[in-house]
Amino acid sequence: MVHSGSRNFGYKIAKHYNKLAQKLCKMWYSNIPEFKGEDGLAFLPIESPEAKEYLDSMNFALSFAQESRARMLAIAFKSLEGALYGYFHNPEVTKKVNIHHNFAAWENHFGKNVIVHRKGATKATKDLEGIIPGSMGTASYIVRGLGNKDSFESCSHGAGRIMSRREAQRKLTIHDVRNAMGNIVFKVGKDRKGRADLSEAPQAYKNIDAVIDAEKDLVEILIKLRPLAVVKG
Repeated sequence: MVHSGSRNFGYKIAKHYNKLAQKLCKMWYSNIPEFKGEDGLAFLPIESPEAKEYLDSMNFALSFAQESRARMLAIAFKSLEGALYGYFHNPEVTKKVNIHHNFAAWENHFGKNVIVHRKGATKATKDLEGIIPGSMGTASYIVRGLGNKDSFESCSHGAGRIMSRREAQRKLTIHDVRNAMGNIVFKVGKDRKGRADLSEAPQAYKNIDAVIDAEKDLVEILIKLRPLAVVKG
């Protein structure tokens, strides 16, 4: 299982259009709350060229992210193929499950065409296969969507955090993470200050089994994956 978004590419796109939206909202004297912080509330009229350009750019970033994951998977499979040589005859990939998160899309719900923004959420339309990850040290799930209308046919993107990245980095030690990981082999990269990156430690996340149990009306469990090894970096 691999994870990557569009990284800095998507971030730059979001920043650019947020600044553009703020500029236009000021120009239009829009009746919205005063901007607070760098990413204050602003909007682009959905039929405007700027909004259409933003959606095209966002979708391009999603394609970029999907290609990134595909390349990582190809390298991972090649490594596994070498490791399994002699145990299995010509191992092959029989199915891939891919999902996006943190994105917006035109959809039809309750008889209306609307834009659904899934942040911390993924699609769970009827029979769509998806992934709900836990953490480095806990299980993750392959699921099938049930198409629950009340959730706009969505489910959680993962376990969800109980600590921010900064808080985890500040509070936890590598010893804490080793204890939480148990027998799971893991390697973490470095943060910007050259310290071990502990932002994805198991302690930073909610209990994945409790989260899955709370969304049984949104998804059906197909496979429970338990981690053997993790590379974060």
